[in-house]
Amino acid sequence: MIGRPVADPRTGRPGSGVPDCDTRAAQGDDQPRFYFRSHDGTVPGMLRNSNQDTRARIALVTPPYDADIAAALEVLGPPIGIFRVFARRPDRAHGIAGWGRYYLSRRCALSLRHRELLILRTTAQCGAESEWGVHVQVFAAKAGLSDGQVRSVTAGDPDDPCWTEPADRAVLRAADALDRDSDLSDADWSSLVAAVGEEGAVDALLICGWYHAISYVARATRIAPEPGAPLFADFGASSRVGRSA
Repeated sequence: MIGRPVADPRTGRPGSGVPDCDTRAAQGDDQPRFYFRSHDGTVPGMLRNSNQDTRARIALVTPPYDADIAAALEVLGPPIGIFRVFARRPDRAHGIAGWGRYYLSRRCALSLRHRELLILRTTAQCGAESEWGVHVQVFAAKAGLSDGQVRSVTAGDPDDPCWTEPADRAVLRAADALDRDSDLSDADWSSLVAAVGEEGAVDALLICGWYHAISYVARATRIAPEPGAPLFADFGASSRVGRSA
């Protein structure tokens, strides 16, 4: 998350889920699991570690902030961990905030829903639990995503039955292809353009690329999940989510 969103986080932490976007409670199993339907196997075979139980590799800025750092945090947003990394160098923070003011606004060519599907899918694929959790907490309800859809975007498949809109499926398939191949096939490109238009497709490419960069920072600097933010496990997924190393 980059920029200052409207503060309207979901309250409380969702319960764990079960396979196929279903919201039913798992029966006879106090360790719910979500299986990724794939030609390559299930989530346990396609995983990456999150940073849930690791120590940060670099110091985050802490209060009292000097004037430059305070100004940097002001343009970035609430002082979550990744912003406190960016604010170590205020010029960097201001540059990043400029991009955030576009893609997190109504000026973006994508709807909020499609933007968030791309962000959640990309950060989950990269195992960036801290950034994923912030977006679930702040934006999932605004994007109209059900708990089952959040489970699926985290560790499921675009063909899961919770995705009834062709545009949602096209956006998720594009995120998966970009993560896997750094490219889109002619079919995936055509489907994406049909769903979001050419300008939306360009913004989709930029957002997927940007959230790979965000995920690299979150993971490589070992940023922990924010206090009170959802974790992968809250949606029935392992704390190890993403493609195989």
